[in-house]
Amino acid sequence: MSRLSSSWIRHLLGQETYQPLGNSVDSSQANNEPLPGHYPEEPVLQSNRNAINSNSIQHLFKNVGNWISFLLIKPIIIMLILSFRILAKIINIIYFRDQYTRSNSRNTANLAINKTGLNDSIDKVNKFIRDLEDNLTPVQHQNLESGLSPQLPPFFLGSYTQALYMATNRAKFLFVYLSNPQNENSSTIFNKVITNPDFISLFNSNPNILIWGGDLTNPEAYQLANSLNVTKFPFLGLLCLTRTTTMSQQGPVKTSPKISLILKIQGGLDEDVNIRTTVIDKFKRKIRKFDEELIVMRTELRDKYMSQVLLRQQDINYQNSLKNDQLKKQEKLYKQLKNEYLNWKSVYFNKLKEENDHEDSAKIAIKLSDGERVTFHFPSQNLIDDIFIFVELQNGNYLDGSIKSTITDDEASERFKDFKLNYKFKLVSPLPPRTVLNNYLDEENHPIIRDINYIYPNGLLIVEDV
Repeated sequence: MSRLSSSWIRHLLGQETYQPLGNSVDSSQANNEPLPGHYPEEPVLQSNRNAINSNSIQHLFKNVGNWISFLLIKPIIIMLILSFRILAKIINIIYFRDQYTRSNSRNTANLAINKTGLNDSIDKVNKFIRDLEDNLTPVQHQNLESGLSPQLPPFFLGSYTQALYMATNRAKFLFVYLSNPQNENSSTIFNKVITNPDFISLFNSNPNILIWGGDLTNPEAYQLANSLNVTKFPFLGLLCLTRTTTMSQQGPVKTSPKISLILKIQGGLDEDVNIRTTVIDKFKRKIRKFDEELIVMRTELRDKYMSQVLLRQQDINYQNSLKNDQLKKQEKLYKQLKNEYLNWKSVYFNKLKEENDHEDSAKIAIKLSDGERVTFHFPSQNLIDDIFIFVELQNGNYLDGSIKSTITDDEASERFKDFKLNYKFKLVSPLPPRTVLNNYLDEENHPIIRDINYIYPNGLLIVEDV
């Protein structure tokens, strides 16, 4: 029984039966005599006891711990984390409902703004100008509403790209006013320069001066501040076209004009600064300095524009002339083909006119535009196109028998396969309801005469010129 139990434990622990190592030399085979004074050897009995040690026990507990962690502890931790998250969400909804609602409303409003396009540069410029009007003093605001005198310069109601286009292609001065809402000194230039009557008078006396403004929330203003190397806010700069004169072998040559920053003020202004003499007069002197050159540039740009307009007009006239020549050639070719086509058709209709006693025919009376009344018998299986061709032949006097065509049927089918007559008249039935026979020509498959009940077997048609 003990052997069975020990064998089961060994199998559970994965251990083998302990086997002692034998001597390197079997005593039964030793031929050497024992040394003098040796102790007598006792036989060692083999035992089948179990070899259970500390390493096997540690390995067992490690495996059991891993399985317990995988089956019990980790699922419990995951469930606790999910429970805490759900509980936190419920608490936020219950106790912070107003904040949650405001956040969703703000996101919805931002989405609506993006969809309606209120974040574009033009809307930001308009908002910037409205904010400037709100920063006016009560007296200035009252004067602005009453319209007694302008309290702000006429800011350009458009993007900076549009303002720069005007300054570049019309050779105008361009003031640029940039501000930073987070700057404590952002209103110093506005209060002392922008709203100054002497500064506003610059725009009233010279129509070639523009002003554009924006703050750093406007991407265009932010990029402009970087391109102009603005280090302090607020910023007021004056831009215009400038060019230099260089010497060449042919003499002095002026370079191509480019937009340049000719004067700027940035940062806060001291209280003791005389705005009129220190700031505004500087801008006036710069304007007087570059105004003469800009006048020359405006004349050059105007002449260039007029020459471009003249070239475009000449090109349009040339294209129209080519088109008219082409139309004349097409009209001449059409008349030639029409004459040949009607000559060829006249042979067929003159033959029908001579026979005039068809068994299955439609007797149609046609009142021409000159008042003449003509009666003709058309084969009922013919297309209604023959009625229109007959009117063309009658109007052109092709049915008097004097015209002879030399074109054979095979030649005609090849020559006139893409030719189509343009009828400048309508064939109208006077019977109610008033019906226009031309409407059938718009169909893909033209009907035969037999299928039109108001002309078969008898009918009356009136020719009306278009």
